[in-house]
Amino acid sequence: MAQLHESYGLDYSLVLSSNLATESLDLQLMVAEINMYEDMFGPFMRIEVVLNDALGLIDKFPVIGQEELLFTYSIVKKQVFRQAFKVYKVSNRTLTKAREHTVVLHGISLEGHANSLQSVYKPFIEQTPDQIVSDVFYNYIWSGIGKTLRIPKPCDKPYTKVASGQNPLQLINFLAAESKNSEAKDYKNPSNYVFFEASEDFYFAPIDYFFDTPVHREFFLSVPQDKDQFEKGKKTYPSKSIVSFKFVEQFDNLDSVHRGAYLNEVNIIDPILKRFKMHPITEKTKFQFKYNRDFDDLTHLPNSNKKYITADGDVGKGTKPYAAHRRMMITQYENEGEKYQNIGYLNGKLSAGDQLNAPRQRHKHLPESLHEMENLFNHMVEVTVPGDPS
Repeated sequence: MAQLHESYGLDYSLVLSSNLATESLDLQLMVAEINMYEDMFGPFMRIEVVLNDALGLIDKFPVIGQEELLFTYSIVKKQVFRQAFKVYKVSNRTLTKAREHTVVLHGISLEGHANSLQSVYKPFIEQTPDQIVSDVFYNYIWSGIGKTLRIPKPCDKPYTKVASGQNPLQLINFLAAESKNSEAKDYKNPSNYVFFEASEDFYFAPIDYFFDTPVHREFFLSVPQDKDQFEKGKKTYPSKSIVSFKFVEQFDNLDSVHRGAYLNEVNIIDPILKRFKMHPITEKTKFQFKYNRDFDDLTHLPNSNKKYITADGDVGKGTKPYAAHRRMMITQYENEGEKYQNIGYLNGKLSAGDQLNAPRQRHKHLPESLHEMENLFNHMVEVTVPGDPS
């Protein structure tokens, strides 16, 4: 293993290896820039390494898209990150001066690479979505080292799904849409499950779980002014300083209206029973979200649970679902207390089975989930900080 190289209190090692090469290569002295991406909607971690190459690396080292980058990163002698990436792309090879050029290596985590090489053909009968996701993760994409899958909020209600050749991520995303948080009483809370890779582990969890997690580290809108302090990493060293702060989206009320952030309705059709729950719906509180009525019942970030749309404005007064967002879903639908296979003309003609014992229930939590997701994407800031993957 190559030694760690110190830079302003931040130590790192970046080693490139290949089955076709006789030995690994330490890239630290060639690195101009490292960008590592962790995204809740990603879902796999990626890395981009900008190299100033005066040694002819690309010509001499067989970089063909199957190499491995081992990235080890620590702050002030405390190791916080270590991960292997598969190189899948080389781009922007540019001659900068005589016998020197720049090139960008693109890498994805081992699990992300495995996801593109796997297809799932398997029945999952009457299991909760998180059980199925765990099965898919460990049997199809897990590298077998390091990170594991965290499921802090298990799912409620069994589900039946037959995987017919999807790659693992496609199947997991389908299951995420059907998942109901076991703590979401009576489907009245959003269940926007996300699957993604963080610096420490993988997560399959509802978004509101992350609203309650503690702060990892404070960052500051300034950099140390004292040169000695800056170079030696004393007190507020660079990894605690915010490099840039930009508002990506502030608000777009018209777009939010059409996407269902303030008012949305889910209409359902059961083609077997010929039951239709369509506008005007009598069970308004069941399959419709109304901002002024339902906002306070949802989970919010601390100190941010205030309405930002006035009840007296045009948007707040909106009452017609067809003027906002409507969605049609085909689903099994029985009234309270009914048993599906014993209803009406189905009595005695339809036996219980996998699909009936574990039906789709997404329509019950979709109205609140639509609002949460649109609310999240309508207010976005981009913060750039160097150094700390936590």
